[in-house]
Amino acid sequence: MSEETNCAVCQKPAGHKCGGCHNVYYCSKEHQKSGWKSHKKQCRPFKITSNDILGRFLKATKDIKPGEIVLQENPLIWGPSQTTVPVCLGCCKFITTKNSRPCTKCGWPVCSDVCEKAPSHIPECRYTVLRGDKVSITNFGIVHPTYQCITVLRVLYQKQFLPEVWKKLELLESHCEQRKGTQKYEQERISIAQFIRRFFKLENTFTEDEIMRVCGIVMVNSHEVPLTEPPHIAIYENTSLLEHNCSANCSKSFTNKGGVLIKAGRHIKKGDNLSICYTDPLWGTPSRRHHLRESKFFWCSCSRCVDTTEFGTYFSALRCQDSGCEGFLLPKTFIDNSTNDKGLDWNCNMCSIVLSSYSAQDLLERIGKDLAEMPKGDERECRSFIRSYEELLHPNHYYLTDVKLALAQMIGQQDEGLPAVPDEDLQQKVTITRSLLKLLDTLAPGERRIKGLLLYELHAAISELGRRNADSDGLYTALLESKEILTESAELLKDEPDELQEGKIYKLTIKNLKEIDVILRAMHLTIGDSPS
Repeated sequence: MSEETNCAVCQKPAGHKCGGCHNVYYCSKEHQKSGWKSHKKQCRPFKITSNDILGRFLKATKDIKPGEIVLQENPLIWGPSQTTVPVCLGCCKFITTKNSRPCTKCGWPVCSDVCEKAPSHIPECRYTVLRGDKVSITNFGIVHPTYQCITVLRVLYQKQFLPEVWKKLELLESHCEQRKGTQKYEQERISIAQFIRRFFKLENTFTEDEIMRVCGIVMVNSHEVPLTEPPHIAIYENTSLLEHNCSANCSKSFTNKGGVLIKAGRHIKKGDNLSICYTDPLWGTPSRRHHLRESKFFWCSCSRCVDTTEFGTYFSALRCQDSGCEGFLLPKTFIDNSTNDKGLDWNCNMCSIVLSSYSAQDLLERIGKDLAEMPKGDERECRSFIRSYEELLHPNHYYLTDVKLALAQMIGQQDEGLPAVPDEDLQQKVTITRSLLKLLDTLAPGERRIKGLLLYELHAAISELGRRNADSDGLYTALLESKEILTESAELLKDEPDELQEGKIYKLTIKNLKEIDVILRAMHLTIGDSPS
């Protein structure tokens, strides 16, 4: 036997793998039980590996089932976003003059005595006290430039006073060389690095280059955490090593206390790289790639970006406007970084029509502007947008998908609810929701939250359609289908935090499942068919 198959407790030859990670072996159940106390902190279904292209990344050490927790960890650092209105520096929640007061030591606004004493507030509080003058924040409700230094300052505090945390942070990528010379780099050098050294009198403690490296670590590795209003950011040790993929195999969510929760979005085989999507998977390929280049400093060449049809969904495609042609227009590739800013010309997949890249981008920009200016929360406007542009865009196009996603959740949200929705609109809700779910399964199988929300909307529409069916058998069948859909929705949303819409919807799924069971049992007594 190799060294790797020796018992972790006694080092004798062993044949029993740890079921959680498949990385550690034991010679007996007794030794597995006795070794668990020391092993449980390291027990995880992946290992950290590296290569010249990806740097450090995570690789599955066993087969992982959809929905299985891959990783759960608390942040190394958290704090306000770089661009933010004044927030409490103990909890990062929005504050005003009425619900906040200055910290008695440093002057930074906090919302309570508890937040003034919060460990997260120690770094900026200590540095402010050492500078000799308190901070005075008087303008609330608008973006305050002083706050852009806070999270960077908190990382620097680890470097100076908490070396164990800093060891983990300094291993993370900063992309300093790629960032140098960019406009944002120069802005941060003045507004953050020079400000921190001058304002907090830290010229002899941190160099400008050290602070700029920390700025890079924060920029590249931070995750937006939507548990507060406005959202704050956090850096997680192992989550930062997850590879990016526009069709990721893992999903990201958060715990009620701000920890990150990574789950398998689909079946993951042993040896697969673990990935999440660093950008919005429901953006088109050019937008995703541009965002990744600007924020993470790489051009994505994942299998989805390489395939202009995006796995046959034509998610970024235009309709061919040649009379009688049912084809769709796309460029030969979206990843030719050597071409001009407008990219390659667009070709129809069924005829010889070619649309110049300038014409294609002009059309998309005009439609995008209309979408941005469209009133939010208006069903009629959503339907009008779809009618206006479905003759120009593929039915799956990201602009139409964006509006359909909103419309699917909007139908039935009025005061009277789904019972007041006309049959035609209710059927439209079902049709749109099913098509979106199919699209998600193909494009972004790891997006559990969106899928969970759509399944909830689908169950509600199917239940209502069944209720309108006077046939008891039809209603019974509809309720069984609705229950199956709702059960899947609950499974997808069960770990979502209470503060988010997904967590609130999860509570409704449990409530509705109980109500459906009551109705099914009552119908069983009438029609004699046992509910599943």
